[in-house]
Amino acid sequence: MLPIRHYPSFRSHCLTFLTVLFAAFVTAPPQAEATLPPETRKELTELTKELKEVPGLIKKKEVEKAKQIISTADERVKALEIAEDEKDRSWTTFKTTLDKARYVLPVSFESEVAAILKTNCLRCHNEAQASANFRLDTYEAIGKGGRSGPVVFPRTPNRSILALRLIHPDEKQRMPSGAAKLKDEEILTIVRWIEQGAPFDGEEMTAPIGDSLIEKKPPVEVVMATGSETVSFRKDIAPWMVNICVGCHSGNNARGNYALTTFEELLQGGPTGNTIVPGNPDESYIVDLVLRQNPLKMPAGQAQLKLSQAKALETWIREGAHFDGADPKAAIRSLVPTDAELEAARLAAMSDADFEKRRTEQAETLWKRISPKTTGSTFTSPDFYFYGTVDESRLKTLADSAQTHLTELAARYPLPAGQKAFRGRLIVFVTKDRFDYEEFNTVLMNNRRTPKAISGHSVINANQETAYVAMHDTGDTATETTMSASELLNSLVSQTYLTRDGTTLPDWLKQGFGTLEAGLPGDSAFLKSLPARAAKSMATVTDPAKLFTEGTFSPGEVGDVGYLLVKFLMAQGGPQRFQQFVTILRENPDPANALQQAYSSPPAQLGQLFLRSGIR
Repeated sequence: MLPIRHYPSFRSHCLTFLTVLFAAFVTAPPQAEATLPPETRKELTELTKELKEVPGLIKKKEVEKAKQIISTADERVKALEIAEDEKDRSWTTFKTTLDKARYVLPVSFESEVAAILKTNCLRCHNEAQASANFRLDTYEAIGKGGRSGPVVFPRTPNRSILALRLIHPDEKQRMPSGAAKLKDEEILTIVRWIEQGAPFDGEEMTAPIGDSLIEKKPPVEVVMATGSETVSFRKDIAPWMVNICVGCHSGNNARGNYALTTFEELLQGGPTGNTIVPGNPDESYIVDLVLRQNPLKMPAGQAQLKLSQAKALETWIREGAHFDGADPKAAIRSLVPTDAELEAARLAAMSDADFEKRRTEQAETLWKRISPKTTGSTFTSPDFYFYGTVDESRLKTLADSAQTHLTELAARYPLPAGQKAFRGRLIVFVTKDRFDYEEFNTVLMNNRRTPKAISGHSVINANQETAYVAMHDTGDTATETTMSASELLNSLVSQTYLTRDGTTLPDWLKQGFGTLEAGLPGDSAFLKSLPARAAKSMATVTDPAKLFTEGTFSPGEVGDVGYLLVKFLMAQGGPQRFQQFVTILRENPDPANALQQAYSSPPAQLGQLFLRSGIR
């Protein structure tokens, strides 16, 4: 959404429209010469005189008195039953004065403006979907504006995008998007509200618009479970309620005006007020709906509730509708573990021996997807399970190197007491031919083409359900573009060690840390050529802050640049500050925020410092 100043012709159109709209509202059409009875003209004159007091009353905050004058005028003129052909100048004066009086009446944000916005605008401008970064679901959000800045300038509707977008001459630019233009009276209501200073007459500016008009139900009494119940809400009721009921009975338009997003809402009930009566299923309307009516009315649609589930609900209510969760204000959905949470619990309960067996089977399964007709060699060390197309002695050499490196890593970056780096061992796939390695990217990673600069990668997800590295055996000698096999393996192990909790970290961070911890000697041909490659990759960077943004560099470039960035961050505060940065990233995957917190500097400033530092 562009600022209004970018539309000079549009502004002219809007000003004209608003002028015409105002005139149409407050100006009665000219009347032909007619003659009203003297007593009628006298009464209209008296009413006109009273109506002229309304603006003054509004200024003195005597709104109710002003409304009463307008209401009285409406009733009296209706009783006069003036025919169209009788309306003369006295009528025209009266009508104009009446409309002007109505125009200056305060517009209620909660009862008038909110109703228009909720009906026409919230589908695109809400918390879940905020088009142009603009929300209209709370008064506070309206005040903040959107991508182009403020959308409401109090007392200046001809500068307020909220009003002007409603009358845009271009249908593609006019709001509501993809819908009919609002009625003139609705637009005028919003214009008047802005003209009056865009006041708020609700209770909480952060509450949903119109919330103060919704009748608040009395608080419910939540009785906690004692453990003596035969039916558990958390185990026996919440799971099917989340899967079958919450979809319809949640959000702003809950079916039957009955939301059961939280346990408190469930007990609160709907318009009937007796949806659930603790201790009395016979008086609980929900039992009728799911168990006793013929035909059953709930659940609606194709979803089916088992008889055992409906009976459990009846028993739960009879036992007092007790709650065995932690927080009755929390979403009921939070009581029901997701498939991922169930899988995490299953993995956590596995013994070390079972996990090791799982890892061995996983290695064979993954390899069959890559090369179903080839059986690889294997070698097992305390923390690694090697599988590949090189001979066993080669795997042992690499395993010894990886085991030593992991010990050094754990010394520099200690693990929590009693915790192993890789549960059930880390799988290491080693291919003799590069073609086989590229098959990993094609088949498992869905990468059609593997850049020549990449000879290995790591994969580890939450709870270490899957944990492996795959690499091409690059030999024992490093080149300007390739690490030796042991160095490459050290790099991949370091990357996996950094992300062992399954957190997705930026590629520059993960690969840069891997290269830094790969144990490259100072005279490494790969290390000596790295700065020149990185400088070439960074030549097109115009915004220093974007050095830390995921996606800035191609897969073949990100490792080199990442090495220099990680080395720079290490120099700014040592391993401890770097670990703090990574910890913050694990909790909130926003590099800009994590850099600001850990290094007390915005990314742009750190980027500029990096470029000036000459780190190589």
